[in-house]
Amino acid sequence: MKRFFNNLQFRSKIIWIFGIMYFFTTAISGVSYYQYTSHGIEESFRVSSESVLVQLVDTLDMRLGVIRQRSQGMLTNFTFVVSIVDYLNNPSDINLVKTMGTVSSFLKDLEIGESLLHSSYIYTDKGEFDNFVRIRNWEFDFKESEYYQSYMEETDKAIRWFPPQEDQIFQDIDEIIPCVRRFSVQGYGGSLYLVLQLKTNQLEHLLEGKYEFFDKILILDQAGNTIIGSEDIDSGELIKLADKWGREGAVITGDYQHDGKTYLVTSTVLSENGWQIWGLKSRETLLGSLQSLRNVILETMGFIFLIGVAAISLLSHQLTNSLRKLEKRMSLVEKGNFNTRFFYPYKDEVGSLAKSFNYMTGEIQSLVVKQEETIEELKRERDYVAEVEKQKRKAELRALQAQINPHFLYNTLNAITWQAADQGAEEISILSNSLGKFFRISLSKGAEVVTLREEIEHVTSYLDIQRIRYHSRLNYQINVEEQWLDYRVIKLILQPLAENSIYHGIKEKQGTGLIRIYEESWGSGKEQILKLIVWDNGAGIPEDKLKVLNDALKKGETDRSEGYGIYNVNERLRLFFGEDYGLQFESVTGQWTKAIVTFPERNWGD
Repeated sequence: MKRFFNNLQFRSKIIWIFGIMYFFTTAISGVSYYQYTSHGIEESFRVSSESVLVQLVDTLDMRLGVIRQRSQGMLTNFTFVVSIVDYLNNPSDINLVKTMGTVSSFLKDLEIGESLLHSSYIYTDKGEFDNFVRIRNWEFDFKESEYYQSYMEETDKAIRWFPPQEDQIFQDIDEIIPCVRRFSVQGYGGSLYLVLQLKTNQLEHLLEGKYEFFDKILILDQAGNTIIGSEDIDSGELIKLADKWGREGAVITGDYQHDGKTYLVTSTVLSENGWQIWGLKSRETLLGSLQSLRNVILETMGFIFLIGVAAISLLSHQLTNSLRKLEKRMSLVEKGNFNTRFFYPYKDEVGSLAKSFNYMTGEIQSLVVKQEETIEELKRERDYVAEVEKQKRKAELRALQAQINPHFLYNTLNAITWQAADQGAEEISILSNSLGKFFRISLSKGAEVVTLREEIEHVTSYLDIQRIRYHSRLNYQINVEEQWLDYRVIKLILQPLAENSIYHGIKEKQGTGLIRIYEESWGSGKEQILKLIVWDNGAGIPEDKLKVLNDALKKGETDRSEGYGIYNVNERLRLFFGEDYGLQFESVTGQWTKAIVTFPERNWGD
């Protein structure tokens, strides 16, 4: 990632930095606002839901309380009790008729006074009574029913509620909610049972107005059976939640996961019969209004971002356009077009670079002309000086080294180095400084022989320049022992080999390239040989090309257009040290290449 960012153009870097800063700023602000607002809405809903549920509970408690009180009043009414007792103690047909009339009248009054009541029924061990409004189901046996069995299993509760079911007592298709009350009357020792059946649809009607506030409403009995509500909700899970949260107050609230959705849950209990009422509201539905707000925020952020990018792009274009134009002119010079000039009307930093660039290209162009003239003169001289081949070869060598006389470049680069350092342009300063050292050692006051220390400094400057150019794709290591640094060698033998490693090895292979320069000593006595080795981990040389190359170097060939630099190094070594010394290559295709320079270890003067 770091390499990717460093390789970006200045304009892209500015846009990237702006985009990242804008994204994090707006994202944090938007998320914080959304969280704050959603939290406020949820808290407001919890308070409102408690109020709504309490109102619902009060209504149901009141309605069920009225039924309880009226049934209690009926069961304690003197006329009702006397009629029942007379029949139970003397079950004659006359008493039965009287009792049926009295009881049916009381039951009618009880049902008429409360719309929740569907039907009523009284069971005694001497007979059964109802109000004659509905047709009885004569197959129903109270003692065989779940109503009676529940009293046999548990005897402590007088009033029992049962989950919704089809009417078992009357021939009716309505769904009812049974409530059975065991009672006794003075003057008779047996147990009597009053069955009150509530209308399920009427109870649901009481909840209809609350569905505008809740998504789902459930009423569960104490056993967890669903009285009213959605069958897809697991009532057992809700009971576990209630036990987990505890009921320290009248109302409890919390979160419930169901079918991949999160519901805000509010619950309370009816005091009349222990029913639990649950109100569920989907968080997605509750926060639905925020979705539109979030979309508006995102659209606004996107619009502002596009405007910001356009403004930053325009600004960065103005800042970097001149540098890009200068870069293109430099590319033309690199390709050999020394007529190129860069005209910049302002006197800022780019203006200083443009002035130096134009001066440098002008000087280079002048030198190229002089170089061509010198080459022509040397060619003419070569025709006249044919008698001594060795002297001729030395003259050609000096001509090659004198092709460029970069005094003006050295002075100009020093000026650029100081200006770049003053302005904090570190890479430009390093480039200029390294290039200055490179030309200084190349000049060497006209000397053809330098110390190994100077030769290593020369190739180090070259590699520093190339490492800045290729960034992290190029590394190098130079390991030469101190004892060899004062030995004298001919100059400009390592730089062409390093250049060959880069352009024919490392550039042709993916990954980070490495160049190592080190020395080896071989032999003893007069036959001692010093080897300077330039090793790289590049693409390597195919075996067939390697053999042709080494054969040509061994023969001292120089008239090859490909690889001119290495043939020149080899010929100079053979010229100064003899044909037993020179340059050879070793390589493994796709792995490494090693250029080996050999010359005698003895010290010699220039």
